[in-house]
Order: sequence, then structure tokens, then C-alpha cells
Amino acid sequence: MDPYATQTRRFWQSARKAKAWILQMLSAEMPAWAFFLDFVVYPPLILLCLVLAFGPQGGLGSVAMIVLGLLGWSLAEYLIHRFAFHHAPVLQQIHLAHHDAPRELNGTPTLVTVAVFYGLVYWPLTWMLRAEWAAALTAGVLLGYLAYVGVHYVVHHLGSGGRAWLRRLIRLHAVHHHDVAHNFGVTSALWDWVFGTLARR
Repeated sequence: MDPYATQTRRFWQSARKAKAWILQMLSAEMPAWAFFLDFVVYPPLILLCLVLAFGPQGGLGSVAMIVLGLLGWSLAEYLIHRFAFHHAPVLQQIHLAHHDAPRELNGTPTLVTVAVFYGLVYWPLTWMLRAEWAAALTAGVLLGYLAYVGVHYVVHHLGSGGRAWLRRLIRLHAVHHHDVAHNFGVTSALWDWVFGTLARR
């Protein structure tokens, strides 16, 4: 038998097993402590980024970068939800499980999100911007992400508590759970309005 064909077959068998394991891990309900780990890990990371952001060369530039990071996250939240969660094969399967059982504690493991934010946000920014601005932009992105995780939890588990802005977000997200072509923003309807996917039923 051809050794190359054997190695190729083994590689694809391993890849299929890895995919099945990842799907099982991400679609299974997480233990409560693992689900809430974001709320333990992200605040100190954000604080660290803020301390670095307002170092010797911080100031108004860092404030602007934090705002830009928040805005950047809100756009990423919309795009990830609209295109990755509803069209990428593996992510779509996991996300539709959330649509079927929205009160289950499902989410991306904290270790994965921290690695993604470091590898795709902070580290590349340190090559493009001065250190304070890279940290500030990252702080904005992380603040936005933590707001997303928090609002999404509140939307499905706690309710508005009488807050009109939160009641509006809950209503918009409830529409999305019944109409997957609209209302992809969780923390804001801004990008749904910009891209014409806002539905206020």
C-alpha cells in the first residue's frame, strides 16, 4: 500500500475526529462555572489593557482608540453573528442548537476567546500602532465582547428589570430567534440599521 495514501487517510480520519470532538464540546451545555468564567477573566484583562493604554504616551489618543475598539467590536459582533454563526458549517450547527435551546449555558470557552483576541487583535496591533494605542484598542474590543456576553446572558435569563433600552434589545433578539434573517446585533441595532437587517416586529 502507498505510504502517502495511508498518511493522507489517517490525517483525514484525525481531522474528522477533531471536528466531531470540537462540535461536541461547543454544543454541549457548559458547567455553570465555565460559562461564567468570562466574567472572571475579562475584567482583569481589560484593566491591564487600560493601565497599558494610559502609560507615558496615552491620553486622548488612547480614549479615541477605546471608542474605536468598542465600535469595531460591535461591527465584528454583527458580522460574526450574521455570516459565521448562520452560514459557516460548524458554527452554524452550534448556533442553531442555541436557537433551539436558548436558555442552555452554551458558549465559546474562555481560553479559546482569549487566544483569539490575543492572536487576532492585540498582537497584530502591537506591530501597527504604538503600545498604548494597541492596548487601548484591545481594551475597547474586550469591553465590547464582555458587554456582548453579559447582554446575551441577560436577554435569555434575567429580563430587562424595567430598563427600556434593555427591553428593546430583548424584543429585537426575540425576533431574531424566530426570523434568522434579521437582528444580528445583540448589544446594538446600529449595524442592522446600517445594513438593512433590522426588524422591529
